[in-house]
Amino acid sequence: MAALGLCLVLNAAGVGASSERPRAVTLAGNEIEATNDLGTRSLLIVSFHRVANGGAREWRRLLDDDPRVDGWSVYTVVVLEGAPGFVRRMVVRALRGDVPAARQDSFLVVEEGADAWRELAGSDGEDENQAEAVFVVRLEDGGICARYRGLASGAVLADLLSASC
Repeated sequence: MAALGLCLVLNAAGVGASSERPRAVTLAGNEIEATNDLGTRSLLIVSFHRVANGGAREWRRLLDDDPRVDGWSVYTVVVLEGAPGFVRRMVVRALRGDVPAARQDSFLVVEEGADAWRELAGSDGEDENQAEAVFVVRLEDGGICARYRGLASGAVLADLLSASC
């Protein structure tokens, strides 16, 4: 996997030095703060650009179908900061139409504060407009256990789940 240039980054130190907390609103309209309001064991799939949305959907499909993730809270984070208002409304409307009501609290929409999500995801803000610019973050008790940037893979998921916190 290292030959593919994909890496798993372990960070037991938590969110980092930023005073800004990663906040979002669920498709159901509930406000959350990622390090306090999510499940005790959570996996976040974060994309910052529409080009990466296909990769994010693949990760979500893998996580939703993998029995190793039973008992975990899985969230898709769509960062829309910087997009024009009409685009934001269109994306949110489309997501609400596609995502069943029972799952809408597991889809997080970020319209401001993208830098806090970049810090959480481990993105330097560069090259987020690439298909493989999908970030998967494993949180336990609000702290970061592992991060990964890249396309969906069962082997990478195994590494994420086995990382020590």
